[in-house]
Amino acid sequence: MMAELDPVTQEILASAFHHIAEEMAVVEYRSSYSPIIREMLDFNCGLFTGDGRMVANSEQIPAQLGLMQFALESVLEKWGTDVAPGDAFLTNHPYMGGTHTPDLQVFTPLHHEGAVVAWAGSIAHHIDIGGRFPGTESAQCTELFQEGLIFPALKLVEADRRVRALYDLIAANVRDPASTLGDLDAQLAACKRGTARVVELFEAHGAATVLAGMESLLETTARRAEAALRSWPARAVEAEGFLDDAGFEGTPPMRVSVRAQVEDGVLVVDLSGSSEQVDSGMNVPISSAHAGTFFAVRAFLGPDVPQNAGLTSRVRVIAPEGSFFNPRFPAALSARHLAVQRLTDVLVEALGDLLPERTVAASHVSFPALVFQAVDPRSGRLTLLADILGGGGGARRGIPGDDGIDPYCSNCAILPAEIAELEYPWRIERTELVEGSGGPGAARGGLGLRRDYRLLADASDGMYYVEQTTAEFAARGREGGGAGSPGGVWVRRAGSERAETLPGKGYIHLRRGDVLSLLGAGGGGFGPSADGAGARELTPREES
Repeated sequence: MMAELDPVTQEILASAFHHIAEEMAVVEYRSSYSPIIREMLDFNCGLFTGDGRMVANSEQIPAQLGLMQFALESVLEKWGTDVAPGDAFLTNHPYMGGTHTPDLQVFTPLHHEGAVVAWAGSIAHHIDIGGRFPGTESAQCTELFQEGLIFPALKLVEADRRVRALYDLIAANVRDPASTLGDLDAQLAACKRGTARVVELFEAHGAATVLAGMESLLETTARRAEAALRSWPARAVEAEGFLDDAGFEGTPPMRVSVRAQVEDGVLVVDLSGSSEQVDSGMNVPISSAHAGTFFAVRAFLGPDVPQNAGLTSRVRVIAPEGSFFNPRFPAALSARHLAVQRLTDVLVEALGDLLPERTVAASHVSFPALVFQAVDPRSGRLTLLADILGGGGGARRGIPGDDGIDPYCSNCAILPAEIAELEYPWRIERTELVEGSGGPGAARGGLGLRRDYRLLADASDGMYYVEQTTAEFAARGREGGGAGSPGGVWVRRAGSERAETLPGKGYIHLRRGDVLSLLGAGGGGFGPSADGAGARELTPREES
């Protein structure tokens, strides 16, 4: 029987749940091994009810929020009551609630009076989990089995003892086992801190009161979300956007189509008009389709509606099996984030049509990213450099777009140049905002970000991608504002003064002295500009 809560206690507990998740995040990034977690913050932590509903989460990467409960559901479905104190579960299976295989999710249960009453969880992007390409992910994977180790909700720790065979298996199949295993330990530490803090709440308020606080928070959030949605206009809105290609040069653009309408207090988001699944890593698992949708919806609901299972219960996503946003096993999907960003972008545009007083111009969705392996001549150690660049945010009414950001449901931080040069055989020769790349308007779009990487090792190979490389699919302006400039990628070989433009997605071999350059696209402008000038497109000639 649940305890009755007064409003003050309810608010105290709601705040406590949020701060526990944030403290878990601090533990994780301070104890993690890889820069992609401790510097770029590509991870999240959360608290869940005993039956797997999200109660609270840290807020690093929105693309990982709202989907952890799908993965925890797979743990509960597989293990049932076979969950003991001191257990920890590991999953990354994209067809069991995961995202892509480098995103490892760890969950630990909290028992009280013989029953599981809560869970702590962590999701983190690991630098490598094996597979065909260094860094595991690539738009050019063609089946899931090329995308590294797959963990279908396994026990990582059993009764406080590590499952040695699983640890040995991971160490033998990844390119940088010290990073992967060290980051797994950081995730376990974060989960341990989360359950310990919930126990402290039990001691302070009583377990019945704390568990009632979880239920009350979810119910309150659901009521707030439903009330807000019922206040929206009762009409359907539609929007569409395109990805440059299907992952390989010369393939046709991929369509992202959204139809949204509030029906009886629930927002129904229909993705049925989007492209069919493709033979590349560009597909999106259904859990990530939900995550991208949840972010856009929350952005329009405002700060009074936190992201938890109460909010997600008032959003319904329709994506037919076999489609781009709900592929059939074993379709590849390690580069799914490119399509997730475009999905969020298109839904933001549609909801802006529904609520014009809240409309914004489009932000970039170019998401320039790379992972390259090279032997560091200083140490003889194989290293894996990963980086993610920002671009221009969309302008708002009277407010310019933000410069050099990783927008929407991404939010990764850029790798500091000092860390890149200290830990990897690379020199960061340039990191700069590109003047003129934001869309023109009464409020200009945000500026794109460019970075040049010079290889200092004998050789390196790796994957990269930059989406939104054509003006046709650039970030759109709003209310008469102009589009931002496209993104791009090129290489200048050692001893050459000529820069070679590369396809937007690919795998490349580099030699000592080669310079690889990535450019994030600009954001859209808002309102007509006085001079009518357009955004400037950077050309390879300017890179020599």
